[in-house]
Amino acid sequence: MSAMDASIKGHRERLRQRFAAHAFDGFHDYEVLELLLTYAIPRKDVKPIGKRLLKNFGTLAGVFDAPLVELQQTEGVGEQAAVFLSLIKHVEIRYLASDLQGKNVYDRPEKVKAYLRMQMQGRGMECFGAIFTDQQHRHLATQILFEGTVDRTAVYPRNLMKRALELDAKGLILFHNHPGGTKRASSEDITLTHRMVEACAPLDIKILDHFLVAGTDVLSFKENGWF
Repeated sequence: MSAMDASIKGHRERLRQRFAAHAFDGFHDYEVLELLLTYAIPRKDVKPIGKRLLKNFGTLAGVFDAPLVELQQTEGVGEQAAVFLSLIKHVEIRYLASDLQGKNVYDRPEKVKAYLRMQMQGRGMECFGAIFTDQQHRHLATQILFEGTVDRTAVYPRNLMKRALELDAKGLILFHNHPGGTKRASSEDITLTHRMVEACAPLDIKILDHFLVAGTDVLSFKENGWF
């Protein structure tokens, strides 16, 4: 083993020991990426790659939200490392989803917000979906039902009702995103919510809330008086 290889190995080991002792306390963001990359890129100094990723994508969130093809365009990041970095966000989404399955989502607004933020953050197109619950507000499924353009999505209540009936759902939490980051429901958003409430009523399905995901913020229609 060359002196350079030994130095790189020692540095990697020290990073891992720091994490084992204190998690990410005291880590710079580039060091977080550096540690992760040690598991995807062998026998190479990955500090410059971590710094390069932050320069290209701005933040850790920007890195984890980035499409695979854009990650691979960063010098030093191959297919394996790009897939590994993309896994981070998707594992967290599954982690958050697993904490909702079969539980009363109406009593867990902050966990629902965290889940939806991870689910929707970084999407470049406006999307609309729903969390489906049973009579006791227990989570049955989450589904993105409609995808549109950067500022508009065509939403069809009939399709939403069909899926709710298939799941025998009795409650719905609607959600959609504003890719541009506008942190306020539009008049169209509010009108659509009212249309959904009216469409669900004859089927004995209740709209529990509607969440707007704008950047890193998740805003409740009920809490903001938009419902």
